[in-house]
Amino acid sequence: MNTAQPECLVCAFNEINDTTALLIRKSQQLASMQNLPLRLLWAINDKMFSFEHLDLPELKAEERVQREFSLFAEKHGFSDISNCDIRFGKPFVEIIRYQNAVNAKLVVKQMEEKSWMSNSIASDDFKLLRKCPAPVLLTRSDSDEFPKSILVAVDFDRDDSTSKDDELNKKMLDTVVHFFDKPETHCTVLNAYSAPQSGFVSLFADYPDKLVDDMLASEKRFKGGELNMLSRYFVEHLKPQYLQNNFKKLLLQGYAEQLIPQQVEKTKADLLVIGSVARTGIQGFIMGNTAEEVLSNVKCDVLTLKPDGFVSPVLAVD
Repeated sequence: MNTAQPECLVCAFNEINDTTALLIRKSQQLASMQNLPLRLLWAINDKMFSFEHLDLPELKAEERVQREFSLFAEKHGFSDISNCDIRFGKPFVEIIRYQNAVNAKLVVKQMEEKSWMSNSIASDDFKLLRKCPAPVLLTRSDSDEFPKSILVAVDFDRDDSTSKDDELNKKMLDTVVHFFDKPETHCTVLNAYSAPQSGFVSLFADYPDKLVDDMLASEKRFKGGELNMLSRYFVEHLKPQYLQNNFKKLLLQGYAEQLIPQQVEKTKADLLVIGSVARTGIQGFIMGNTAEEVLSNVKCDVLTLKPDGFVSPVLAVD
């Protein structure tokens, strides 16, 4: 990341239409709350954009696209915006390179509907979520309103000696407070606990049912304690102005990939915040399996964050 640049908020899009106008307005509000400059990026898939029929070199084509954006901005009343940055290539790659160059604190992008109509992990949206170091807010709503109900899915790992999960949990709450601490917003922090190893271990136990109950009780105590400490961090350290009184914690038995989509529906969440962590030996190659399964089964806006120190494979090869 280019730390010599001041932090900014990036609004990225692949095309311009009425929904893009809503996306820009939402991004303007988010940037304004943090006093961040707003950078607009039109990332155009060079395989879908042909220069041949225009009989123009790429440089001239960029000028044509810039004129098209100026007309769009005028039509939608963006008096303070007349142009945007333009990149040709694979959109997710260009967005990642761009956010790194301009030191983005947050990337806001409209979801591609086809990404969420199936479980395909080959979409540009999933690739962006996997490989972008900056927090990414994917929005699917047709409104520029702020979220009223936020669900933050946190994770705790007994075996995490580096405290990466703990730091990522705090980072998620910090981001929520910074961008979404509004009077009308409610925040629920959810953790799911289970004892997946109990099924195997109980095969060799004299009293398998008791063993399973004991393992579940142990997980509940551990994760309940961690959730309480995280809640104290939220209230006493972050000290949100409004969310402090509109905050609750939820500890449920079950599997995250099932409980999170259920709670999105139950709490009527219009924003899900989740951490995405590379679980393979190749850093940045793939998000955690739980995160991908969850994101394939929710119908709300999604904000994903990476742990500090994450290295994108896109930037590693540049």
